[in-house]
Amino acid sequence: MIVTIDMVCLRLSDRGIQVLLMKRSNPERPHCGKWAIPGGLVYDEDFTAKGGDPVDKDFDAARRRICRQKVHTYPNFISDPLVDGNPKRDPDGWSVSISHYALLNRSNIRQVENAGVEKNRLDWFDLDVVISDQFQMAFDHVAQIKHAWKKLRAAVEYTSVVLFFLEKEFLVADIIEAYARFGVEVNRMTVKRRLIDSGVIISMNRVVSTGKGKGGKPATVYCLATNQVTYFQTCLKTT
Repeated sequence: MIVTIDMVCLRLSDRGIQVLLMKRSNPERPHCGKWAIPGGLVYDEDFTAKGGDPVDKDFDAARRRICRQKVHTYPNFISDPLVDGNPKRDPDGWSVSISHYALLNRSNIRQVENAGVEKNRLDWFDLDVVISDQFQMAFDHVAQIKHAWKKLRAAVEYTSVVLFFLEKEFLVADIIEAYARFGVEVNRMTVKRRLIDSGVIISMNRVVSTGKGKGGKPATVYCLATNQVTYFQTCLKTT
């Protein structure tokens, strides 16, 4: 049985939400030359004698290796696994895909860019174009991206997941801007009541001078209180 780990890597950009895709280049594997989700096989045997990688001791080891080799960064957030499989998705036989949606912040994005991979092999694409049913991809990767997007979008207003698109330190204005990318309107009062007062984010006891601060005033720097997603009791929205 073929077992793969696929990383649906997403970022926030001026164009909206974008997904990172890689072009398949191994002529010995199916769909060579097509765009695909960055991913790879789980190694159940040791290839070091042939100059390759050792056996993956668990799924976490496989995921980290694949992120290092294909994504060129370890995403700021990786979702719980989304598992699917059938005998038709890969022409080589029965295949199981363990996919994750992964959120990249600016530091992650810089690491991807600094990896030096040419854009005709690894590039960002507008999410709405990729899931429009007019974008051709390898295997069932369009369906995987749609499924990951559905899961992420359902979590946006009920968890703190959007905050993992941000750098480790951020401003209230960054939060408002990030939610706006998902069409969710939040204001400073909402951020204070639902995120600051509840302890989801905490002050770094530092202010910065930036145009993002209200009225150009110095803005307080915040960070997440935990590296785990927080679940809200009610929908996050401006009230």
